Amino acid sequence: MIHCLWLLLLTVWLWGQPPSASEREKTAIQLAKSQLVSSFDRSLPRVSLEFFLKYEGGGAPIKWEVNDCGEQAGNPAIDHRLDSPMCVEADFDKDHATVTVVVSVGTFKTGPLGAPALVSVTITDRSGLIRPVHHLSDLPMELHRPIPSVPRNIPVQVGALSSLPPKLDAYCFF
Repeated sequence: MIHCLWLLLLTVWLWGQPPSASEREKTAIQLAKSQLVSSFDRSLPRVSLEFFLKYEGGGAPIKWEVNDCGEQAGNPAIDHRLDSPMCVEADFDKDHATVTVVVSVGTFKTGPLGAPALVSVTITDRSGLIRPVHHLSDLPMELHRPIPSVPRNIPVQVGALSSLPPKLDAYCFF
């Protein structure tokens, strides 16, 4: 009888505990994955963010992680008291670029709360150039945009240097 009572008290106590950080992160990621992209951009279909990114990424693996998307004060004592915004970041590689989508899902103290909001969409090319995508519906077009060509070393034409003006400091105007 005492063992049953002890087990009942332990169960009630565990139910009353706040979810662990990993459970909170799993919940946040699942919330972001299941959010309809039409809630971020009305011109998009009623499909989940996970489906949309898998489709646009051509089935490329997507890395999902929870990040702090707020600004820090730089002082650990102050930062600890702040309830930083919690974001879910999804990254995948497609052809010549890495796509990063960041969605705000709540705060670290309260956990996932309310409707997720799209924070940013960026494409980083192989050279490290980061291009913002202003609307999620623009992502397909941006992914199919050709890689910008960068000029190579252009050979100097013969006689090109002789067309340069003479140095002015060689002349005396006094």
